[in-house]
Amino acid sequence: MKKTCRYFFRLIKDNFISLAAFEFIFKASVFILFVPLIAKLMNIATNNAGIMFITTKNVARLMKNPLMIVMTAAMILVFICVSYYEVCCIWMCYRKYTRGIKMTVTDMFADGLIHLRKTSRRYGIKIYLQMAAIFPLLCFHMNVILFDRLDILSSCLKFIFRGVPVKYIGAVSAVAFIFLFSFSTQKFGKSISGRKEGVKHFFRRTLHLVVTNLLTGIVLFLIYLTIVVIAALVIRFFGSRNSALVYLIRTENIMYYVLAFLAGALGYITNIALLFMFQSKQKMGEKVLEKQPKGIRRKIVTVLIAVVFMADAGTAAGYCINGSHVLEEMFISTSVTAHRGGAKFVPENTMYGVKYAIESGSDYIEIDVQLSADGEVFLLHDTNLKRTTGANKMAYNLTYEELSKLDAGSYFDSSFSDAYIPTLDEVLTECKSKINLNIEIKSSRRGEELVTKVLELIDRHEMREQCVITSTEYPYLKQVKEMRPELRTGYISNMLYGDPTSLKYADFFSVKFAVVNENFVRSAHNAGKEVHVWTVNTKPLINRMKGMDVDSIITDNPVLARKILSRKNDRKSLAEILQTFLYR
Repeated sequence: MKKTCRYFFRLIKDNFISLAAFEFIFKASVFILFVPLIAKLMNIATNNAGIMFITTKNVARLMKNPLMIVMTAAMILVFICVSYYEVCCIWMCYRKYTRGIKMTVTDMFADGLIHLRKTSRRYGIKIYLQMAAIFPLLCFHMNVILFDRLDILSSCLKFIFRGVPVKYIGAVSAVAFIFLFSFSTQKFGKSISGRKEGVKHFFRRTLHLVVTNLLTGIVLFLIYLTIVVIAALVIRFFGSRNSALVYLIRTENIMYYVLAFLAGALGYITNIALLFMFQSKQKMGEKVLEKQPKGIRRKIVTVLIAVVFMADAGTAAGYCINGSHVLEEMFISTSVTAHRGGAKFVPENTMYGVKYAIESGSDYIEIDVQLSADGEVFLLHDTNLKRTTGANKMAYNLTYEELSKLDAGSYFDSSFSDAYIPTLDEVLTECKSKINLNIEIKSSRRGEELVTKVLELIDRHEMREQCVITSTEYPYLKQVKEMRPELRTGYISNMLYGDPTSLKYADFFSVKFAVVNENFVRSAHNAGKEVHVWTVNTKPLINRMKGMDVDSIITDNPVLARKILSRKNDRKSLAEILQTFLYR
């Protein structure tokens, strides 16, 4: 046992730099290359299924769609092949090490490709079936984190196993374990031929696997806790108390996905090391028995890695700048929308509101737009200017130059006396790559012109993925869909009557909290439409909306909404506990 442990830790320690660099490059590349592909395929599948938004309620309908079934099967096959290539690269690193060779990252990529080709020719489909069977073990911790965090994945799992008797699930698990048994007791890729030897060492090897994964889980938890606590201390000494909770929640959320990345990397490194030890009979320092990849092959691999990194950087930049609503639906259960920018804390529909919405960690900022006498799109909720500026005039009768000179902040507090009425163009510039926008087009005699100008501004800033258009005027939504079919639209209503799901030009509904109910949310989700609820400002109301599984909470207090949504089972989140401890 001690000898095995020493060999295990030495195997990883001596190769850790190469392994860590390889895992970072490989997993980052696969993630960033696969995400756009998955997003595009999801768009195709949802359009084919007649679903605009993916929710935990309509995921079953999506999973039953024939096109989705075919695409899912194809993606699984591709993913298994990619995962097997990753295994081959790490496997060859360990194999060459036992022969006295320490491999570089490019060597791992090149040798892994050679090993993939050889084993695929020799063992055929069986090796990929084994890969499919052992994958849950190799990245067990990553799977647990992602299924715990992503509602869409957990809903898919529930749908897949819905109504399946326990005995069938057990049978599938048993088959998978047989493959795992075959993999861990025989040489890489071979079937079970020496069962007696396998049975003899079965319990000892199983114990090694369990202990290794348990220790890996503890290490991951300590890494997560350490980074979150360090971040909390930094926020405590360099940030304000008001923004502390927002940054703590944001840090905690980011760390979940960083942790998933680390879990996947450590899972492969440690578990493949164990499986290699189970099968390998090589001794340290043995001479090389096979040729190394030729120099030109290494150069080609290096160039390919560089190309992939460049593609990764471009893809990542595109998603950071323009966003993706498909990714948001996968990673965000209920979003937070800052109503008019957070009207409880700053003057509404001003640049103060825009900046507060961004700083508060809101997913969306809800703004109202109108058209000035000279055709400029500006932010304002009321038609009359008196409430927010003191000027008893109709906004549409003034030019933007006249509007911009009005004091739009003193009504809220004298400290905001420099606040002014901003243009939509200015707001889009400030929000690009920082926050999504819910743009409400106010009812107007020049409504068609207003819609056209709003769409032109969105196009000019290349922010179609970051913006949704809402209005109480259904014809405006129809115009948006006719001009920009890919833009998401929401119909605003303060009452429920008839069958709102029949409104084909509305992709979601923005309704008053007082009239929303579980039946409406359920019917909207079944129709593939989201439900956004306004204006939800108190803890009981936020909890109630959370319980109904609404898709977005529009609130004047985005920090409170984020705090409550971050909780599970109404228990305080780690971010709240740290905030209480640091500011007590």
